[in-house]
Amino acid sequence: MARPRKSVKAKEPVRIRFKELKNGNKSIYLDIYRDGKRTYEFLKLYIVPELDPASRALNEHNLALANKVKADRIIQLTNNEKGVTNSMLHSRLKLIDLINMYEQWIKDNGKSMGPSGLASLRKAVTQFRGDGVTLKQIDKTYCIEFINYLRNDYKSRMKRPLSTNSIASYSAALSATFNWAVRHDYIKENPFDKLSSNDRVYHVESQRDYLEIDELKRLIATECPTRQSVKQAFLFSCYCGLRTSDIRALRWGQIHKDGDQWRVSVVMKKTATPIYLPLSSQAMKWLPERGDASDDDKVFSLPTTSRVSIILGNWAKAANVKKEITFHVSRHTFATLMLTLDVDLYTTSKLLGHKNIATTQIYAKIIDQKKDDAVNRVDEIFK
Repeated sequence: MARPRKSVKAKEPVRIRFKELKNGNKSIYLDIYRDGKRTYEFLKLYIVPELDPASRALNEHNLALANKVKADRIIQLTNNEKGVTNSMLHSRLKLIDLINMYEQWIKDNGKSMGPSGLASLRKAVTQFRGDGVTLKQIDKTYCIEFINYLRNDYKSRMKRPLSTNSIASYSAALSATFNWAVRHDYIKENPFDKLSSNDRVYHVESQRDYLEIDELKRLIATECPTRQSVKQAFLFSCYCGLRTSDIRALRWGQIHKDGDQWRVSVVMKKTATPIYLPLSSQAMKWLPERGDASDDDKVFSLPTTSRVSIILGNWAKAANVKKEITFHVSRHTFATLMLTLDVDLYTTSKLLGHKNIATTQIYAKIIDQKKDDAVNRVDEIFK
């Protein structure tokens, strides 16, 4: 009696494999074997060390994406489809997944985009048409309608309409994501490239409200209703220039003495830029008492952003300051104060943590205008 033949399991033509990276991550790639030839396709997807639930979720997500691409490649090979490009196969990839992949690539390659940039974009894109939009559905019309949505319907965390510069930033972040997708063969072209100048949104030179010296003195002399910590944090920012996000995150261990000079070391949350700032005696004066607080304890205990806005408004009113003051105003006050004291533009930009000195140049224009106004007052006297 003839022996029954053993069933031979067909080998998969495409397998998922991993390459160890120096930073501890694993790069996911496809091992493709067809007609006696072996090729490799790196997917720009990564497995990260599972330190918390978020990293585990990211790994599960990236593995699921890798398996989708693997399935597409098997179909392509099995059916011997010709003229099918990677961008065509990636057309089923969701826009949200693409943004996540781009964000991971930025982190893995030490690139810089404000950490909040892609997070804000992800939120806006999801609220616009949900998280199920695929790359196949992205075209010029989608981009125009997304911009119109930002203009007319989307609200910030403060439930306010977005400024023109915020809309321009969201658009730039989405366009940068598409440019990355083109370079990595996920799409053929960036749909933003098809937009006319009328369809686009451009950054405008925003007004920089700041406090004059006499206004600052009035605020110092006026008690802040309900929360002294808000006054302390605001005036500390006026004398060191830190943003509200960095003020909120500041811990006692970041403030230390270097010889006779007090300094604060901060990695700015908006730009991920590390800075090492000297602190003047005026800045130190507005730090709260440390007491027995540990290095890990926060320096300032502040209420919610909306509550801070109300407190600042009431404080300004009590001090007879007519301007609407926010923590942005405190940072602008520091910048104009430095330039008024003839601190050079380069040094001021470093104190502010600006990556581009052109950003600091805006404050220089304010000082130039102040000089013009001062000279024109002389003309008024002798009319």
